[in-house]
Amino acid sequence: MPDSDTAGSKTRSRGLTAGLRRAVSSVRTNLILLVIVFVAVPAVLYRQFEQSDADRQTVLLDAVRDRGLIVARAVRPLLEGADRIPVAQLDNELSRFESETVSLRLLFRPSRGDSGFFYVASAPRVDAESLTAERQRLVEQGVLERLGETCSGDVPLSIPFDRVNAPRELVTSITPVRTTNGCWALVVSNRLAGLRELGRPYWQSAEIQVAGAIYLALAAIVFGLFLGVWRNLARFAAAARAIGNGGPDGEAGFSDRNNIPELAPVAEAFDRMVVKLRSAADNIRLAAEDNAHAFKTPLATIAHALEPLRRRIAPDDERLQQALHSISGSVERLGQLVQAARRLDVATADLLDPPREQVDLSALCDDLIDRYEQNLPASGARVSGRIADGVAVRGGLDMLTVAIENVIDNAISFAPPATDVDVTLVVNNGWAILTVADQGPGVAPDNLDRIFERYFSQRPEQRGLPGTNFGVGLWIVRRNIEALRGRASARNRRGGGLEVVLELPVARTV
Repeated sequence: MPDSDTAGSKTRSRGLTAGLRRAVSSVRTNLILLVIVFVAVPAVLYRQFEQSDADRQTVLLDAVRDRGLIVARAVRPLLEGADRIPVAQLDNELSRFESETVSLRLLFRPSRGDSGFFYVASAPRVDAESLTAERQRLVEQGVLERLGETCSGDVPLSIPFDRVNAPRELVTSITPVRTTNGCWALVVSNRLAGLRELGRPYWQSAEIQVAGAIYLALAAIVFGLFLGVWRNLARFAAAARAIGNGGPDGEAGFSDRNNIPELAPVAEAFDRMVVKLRSAADNIRLAAEDNAHAFKTPLATIAHALEPLRRRIAPDDERLQQALHSISGSVERLGQLVQAARRLDVATADLLDPPREQVDLSALCDDLIDRYEQNLPASGARVSGRIADGVAVRGGLDMLTVAIENVIDNAISFAPPATDVDVTLVVNNGWAILTVADQGPGVAPDNLDRIFERYFSQRPEQRGLPGTNFGVGLWIVRRNIEALRGRASARNRRGGGLEVVLELPVARTV
């Protein structure tokens, strides 16, 4: 018992390993994993780049602010004596501290009254409309209100400001100075045109956009390659089905459906294999017919030569009569062997290259039933049928005829004299279901599936000469039906007898 459990565990382990290996090797699985990777990598990198860019923006902003504060401290002595400088000269005084990137504005709030801050000078000079707009922005940010309460302490800022007809600026600091007449405030700003990285989302930078374009191009190439291989494999599968189903679509080979140059050798190998299989099937069929014909002639000659001997041998000569009977039985057995070998060869050829033309199964069953009704078997069994009209399947007329005949012949061989062998054909859920039922002894439950095995036969000897049943009839039935993508099974009837069920996909019903 432990050995059995161990063997079972090993079998399950090998099955799981094989299943996992197939899953890992699957194009579909790898494509899904690739999609996950291509989606996950940008998400992870986005967070990392976003944090790095935020840190870089902070360092750059601090540097700009520090530069603004340095300029403000340099101008502070000027502010402390601004009360003594004429307002008209303040623009000239501020212009000494401006640069290509740094702009200065000077605001003043009188100590008397509550009129707020006024712009009194700027460097470079700007129009009154722009000064008013910038002042309004500072008011909206609450900077001037907070500054007006104390008029002390540098205020570091980072307020983007869109000027009228001028490049965008970033207000970086306000330095207040209290004097006798009121509160002076120096606003220092930097032109963002000289600081392209500051205040701009990192994904808008040229480096990130180039990297993103390369990433998208790589993703498109990889997905295009995967999808191209997948579509080509699908075309190969369609080619295999078309070749198997026959018809005009089957004439186009794998090479005709291939669009990937690297798969051309594979497609050509498949085409060569199909040609060889079809050629082998044709050769097997031809050899089967030639061999059967070659054996029939000498067997017929022997059987014909026995007739004069049978007339010349005295009826009471038991020894010669027994010898004659043995020869006659052997000739009959050889004839059956020849037919069985022919059927085996044809079945093998049909498996290699099964035909797929449309066959009117209803008409075929009606013809076979009429033939059996006109030529009653020696046992006296009657063949009757209930056949649905207009049922068609895809297959080969010869394959289906042999399969149905073998099932009916098998039923007749077991049917008691003067009983019925019922043949019914119905359609259910897209399947044509053909049932052949007899009233014979049935089959032991353990052998219901074994009767379709090759060379398996269990029947009373009186139902035929010893050795005349070779156990290939139902084997050919199952092989033919399964080659046409159908199913063959057997079950015992409740009232006695056996039912053999043949199921085939329906091609058309009327």
